[in-house]
Amino acid sequence: MSNSFPELGFFIIDLALSFLVLVFTLRILLSTCSANAHNPVTQSIIKITSPIRALFFFVPNFGKFEVSSFLVIFICHFINSYIQISILGSEIIIEKLMVFSLKSSIFSLLNALTIIFIILAISSWFIQSQQSNRNPALDIIYQITNPILSLIKRIIPTSVGIIDFSVIIALVLIHFVQNFLNIIFIKFANIICSSSCFTNN
Repeated sequence: MSNSFPELGFFIIDLALSFLVLVFTLRILLSTCSANAHNPVTQSIIKITSPIRALFFFVPNFGKFEVSSFLVIFICHFINSYIQISILGSEIIIEKLMVFSLKSSIFSLLNALTIIFIILAISSWFIQSQQSNRNPALDIIYQITNPILSLIKRIIPTSVGIIDFSVIIALVLIHFVQNFLNIIFIKFANIICSSSCFTNN
């Protein structure tokens, strides 16, 4: 019974941090693609995230990319990982934890894009064109994916007859980027672990 309270506390913290990661991930994607600010979905995300983002007013943006929002995602992953490692009683290596949190933050964006492209592919079975769409959530999905799909279509021929493979190509590219980054971060983590062990010895 005594162990249930810490587990419940961690569950609530994990849920809150996961929600923050979700809304700030969407905010980054919306700001990067210059989504319609009058869309009710966009307005809701802005209202939820603005109070927290205001704490990082001193962090400049990198073009359309909101570095402050990415920093919030990074902090959420760092706190969540730190708590998990503390509960397990494992040794905490801050440098390795930061690398893992950075990887998780980048993957949050890539995983969100994957889900958005899958939703786009499924919605195309029911909605014939973007002009006939009246759903604000789907409108946001179109605004996020259109710049990426347009870039792919300019570089790679994606159509075979009436069939467009641009969404599939986008998903393959995201998967490739994830695998590439995963290899890089594993090497960084191993280097940090090796240097830490050497220092301790």
